[in-house]
Amino acid sequence: MAITRTRRSSIERRCLSKTNKRMFRGKGSAMLRMVYLAECQARSRKALGSN
Repeated sequence: MAITRTRRSSIERRCLSKTNKRMFRGKGSAMLRMVYLAECQARSRKALGSN
């Protein structure tokens, strides 16, 4: 039996908390991006891809 793996974006791999990944699963990349930017702002971090 093969193991099926879900492809993850760099945002999902590096930056989102597990809680937010679970809460917003299946909502689309635009929603994940907004949640990611909110988390970065809350943590005073620079977001990936922002200059």
